[in-house]
Amino acid sequence: MSHLDLNLVRVFVAIYETRSVTHAAERLDVTQSTVSYALAKLRKVYLDRLFSRGSDGLVPTGMAEQLFQRFREALTMVEGTLEQNTSFDPLRSTRRFRLAMSDIGVLYFVPPLLRRFQEVAPRIEIEIAQISDTLGEELSTGRLDMAVGNIPSLGSPMHGALLFREHYVCLMSASHPSIGERMSLAAFSAARHVMVSSPRSGHFLIEDMLAERGINRNIVARVPQFTVLPQLLSQSDLLVLLPSRVADLYVRQGGLKALPLPLSLPDFQVQAHWHARHEYSAAHRWLVDEIVRTLGKL
Repeated sequence: MSHLDLNLVRVFVAIYETRSVTHAAERLDVTQSTVSYALAKLRKVYLDRLFSRGSDGLVPTGMAEQLFQRFREALTMVEGTLEQNTSFDPLRSTRRFRLAMSDIGVLYFVPPLLRRFQEVAPRIEIEIAQISDTLGEELSTGRLDMAVGNIPSLGSPMHGALLFREHYVCLMSASHPSIGERMSLAAFSAARHVMVSSPRSGHFLIEDMLAERGINRNIVARVPQFTVLPQLLSQSDLLVLLPSRVADLYVRQGGLKALPLPLSLPDFQVQAHWHARHEYSAAHRWLVDEIVRTLGKL
């Protein structure tokens, strides 16, 4: 056990979380042979294979499952003490940050973020992942650095920073056959609606809020993504409820209009979310500050 140094612990955690020697090497910014060599040393120390190959990547053994939680906690504590006094130079850094957001978030958030990062951190890399059912786990294990959006299901030990408050509007064709520049509650209830099935965001709560007010929409289609909406709406009588900023973006592209809802729904918060494990990381504090500064202006 005297031969187990901190770098071996880092390699083990990276392999466990990425389930790949290649991805672990990318995360640690070392060669694959370095990771393979470290894994061989770990196997020798613990007299266990630790990982075997599976159809979806490396599969941890029972021993590896037992080691991971202890190693992850220990590594977080040690790196936290190291990062307290470690500076982060965005102009020189080549670090990769992984952010999770919905497809509507990619549409609205990524362009201004990339413009900002090109100015202040031209060598960093941003990887965008879809919000998934394992979001909390991915944040807690470090596979993701941050999630951005309306994600009410995330709780402690997650931290959050408010970007802005939003409200819903109704988006439809600019030449809708029966709704002009105003929309009554009766027209809203009778209209044909599209719903985006996005269970990991707060959008699914709309139905609960409408039901509390005795309103049941005539939903004729459910789609998995927001980005297909302009094509669905522009030449039809369909409606969709969208955050106002994204609806305005679609309206500017032409062929659509956004109208206020004929009833009152509460605003919601769009936030940046990250795990408490990053509390002492200078790089992560920089990322939070830049995202809040950039997206808070939208």
